[in-house]
Parts: sequence; structure tokens; C-alpha cells
Amino acid sequence: VCLQTFDLYHNYSTEHIDCPDWATEAGQLYAVEAARKLGCDTYWLDAAWFVGDFPDGVGNWYCKPKEFPNGLKPIGDLCHKYSMKFVLWVEPCRVAPDTQVAKEHPQWCLGSPKENQLFNLGDPEGRRWMTDLLCSRIDEFGVNVYREDYNIDPLDYWRNNDTPDRQGMTEIRFVEGHYVMWDEIRERHPGLWIDNCASGGRRIDLETCSRSVPLWRSDTSCFAGHPEWNQMQSAALGLYVPMHTACGWSYDAYTLRSSATSGMLCQLPYLEDGFDFEAANKAIAEADENRKYWYGDFYHLTGTTYTIDDFISYQFHRPDLNSGVVYAFRRQRCIFPGVTISMQALDKDADYKLTMIDENREVISEETCKGQKLQDGLDIRIQKRSSLLIRYSKI
Repeated sequence: VCLQTFDLYHNYSTEHIDCPDWATEAGQLYAVEAARKLGCDTYWLDAAWFVGDFPDGVGNWYCKPKEFPNGLKPIGDLCHKYSMKFVLWVEPCRVAPDTQVAKEHPQWCLGSPKENQLFNLGDPEGRRWMTDLLCSRIDEFGVNVYREDYNIDPLDYWRNNDTPDRQGMTEIRFVEGHYVMWDEIRERHPGLWIDNCASGGRRIDLETCSRSVPLWRSDTSCFAGHPEWNQMQSAALGLYVPMHTACGWSYDAYTLRSSATSGMLCQLPYLEDGFDFEAANKAIAEADENRKYWYGDFYHLTGTTYTIDDFISYQFHRPDLNSGVVYAFRRQRCIFPGVTISMQALDKDADYKLTMIDENREVISEETCKGQKLQDGLDIRIQKRSSLLIRYSKI
């Protein structure tokens, strides 16, 4: 459960709050305190710590001296003091013009020095140098989750580096080198997580998933106002990828339940006057309680559409716990007040305790039902643009 407010307080968008002190040591230490107060177990510093900023500074993997005179170690240390993890953003494979990597190591960069270049992980010497650099930053700053972004289309860089009779070789060596680098980073840092971002979900494949978790499954999380997209992404990825997260920009139940998965990311305006930490803490605690069910079996209980005229509902079941959770959402233009769902994977002869929790996160009913009845059909009613959470357990 993580606080990350780069897009809210530091991004280039003029729609967001101007907060120049956010990307400083003092601003980040305060953010860690806010994350702790919210009940988060992780704090996330994104692309705001290096000279040149994002995106022009990718390739300068050292701290802004004025804003972070002591590096990022004080931030990592405070996270660890509170038994929290520290997430740090890096984009090692993209090299912007006139950055340190571009100027000092052009032999490992593919493409024109006047434009963004691709750092060639297929070169063993270059890969070793980059691996050592990243490991040194992880050690120096106390990073627990290494977040690797990848905002570049590599295909032309690979093709242009190969002769016509050797097309594909640079790509093969690059991909092999990338996995070697990740394996070495993990070997040198037991317990370290790798967050596979890749411009928001563009590199979710079997090999990366065996080494990493997509904590930013889509760049749609970079802005607010699309809970239905998050519902759709969960419904789709839930069939194939057990661990992934999205970002919630509000702590109302409809928004946060749409975003919550096996983890919870939030960009909450904790710097605003009157921000309700108690209500936000309650929302995050609910998401935290549900996390364990996302490691179970996944079932669609309704159709899965993108339109805001429909219901959507899905279920996570933990056979080892004999319990699970159902999420149900009535979208804002849905004309139907209710829907009948058939819950899955239940013992038809057993009794189950059902707890229904409404949009205000209040328990509205508790009842005992036979598994057969729940499989035959459970009628639920929800107001427009609201949600219902059903937790159940076998008695």
C-alpha cells in the first residue's frame, strides 16, 4: 500500500497543483510522514530526484545537489525507521542528449546524440557498468523497490545497428542483457523488488513477470477521473497476471475500489488544507484487508464492457482460506438498479457468512447462506456510480 504523488505535485501538467518544495529533501521527508499517517507500508519517489528532471535529465543518475544535498539516503532511512519500503524511479535504457551517460559513455548508446538514445544492454561491458551504477544507487539510498521505466520504442535503434544479413541480433543481445542485469541486481540485493513499469504496462511478458511486478500497469494512472478503465484493466489482467497495481486519485469507495488490487497505489492531496486523513486511512485500510484475496482464483461474474451504462462484478476466491471477496460496480449511466450474480467455487452444501459493505464503507448486512443459493444467484442493488463489496467465508 503505497503513496506516490509525483503526477499530482511535480508533473509538468499545468492542471495540477504547483508545489515547488515537494521535490526537495524536506518535502520528501514530509511525504514519508504523510504516507505513514495514511497507513501505507511503502513510499514512492518517482522521476523528480535527478539533475535535469524528467524527461530531459534521463541519463543523469545523480541527485540534484541543491534540492537533495544529502542524497536520498535520509528518505530511505526515514522509511526504514517506520518499517516502510522505499520505491525509487530510474530509466536506465533511455539516454537524453547532453546528459552524463550520453557525454561520458557514447560507445554504449545507440542512435543520434542529438536525440534520445538507447543504452545498449547487449554490450557486456556497458551492461556491467550500468548494473554497477544501479546497484550503487540502491545501496546508497536504501532502495527496497527498484522501479525501472522504459519510455522509448527500441525497434529502430536495434534494426539500425544491424547489417541487412544480421537483423535481430542487437535486439536478441539487448533482451538477454536486460534479463542478466535484472538477475544480477536481484542476486546482489536479496529481497529487493523490481517494479516493471515500461511506460505503463508495455513490457508485461512471461520473463519480466518472473522477475518483477508491474506496479504501474498503465499510464492511465498518471491522471484522475477514469475508475471504469481501472475496473476493466483489473478484469482483464486478473485472468493472466496475479500481481499488478493501479493508482487511485481519490479515497471515495467507488474510485479506490476500482483501483485497488493485490496492492494499492494512491495519489492523494495530503498537502491540501483540511485533507481528511482519517477518512483516507479508513479507505486504505479496507484495500489492505482485501489484498490477500487477489492471490486467489479470479472469476468474472458479469460481462466485461467499457461502457458507463453497465454493471461490472468480479470475484476472488482463496480455496486455502475458504473465503473471498466480490466487487460490484454500478456505473454512472446504468439504468438497472440491480443485478444477479452467481458466485463461483463454493461448496454447495456448506454455509457461508456474507458481509456486505456499501459505498460509505459501512456494513449494511450480514447473513448466512448456503453455497448452493449463492451459486444459483444473489441479487444485489446499488445506486448509480457506486460500489458494493462482499466478503464471505465458509462457516
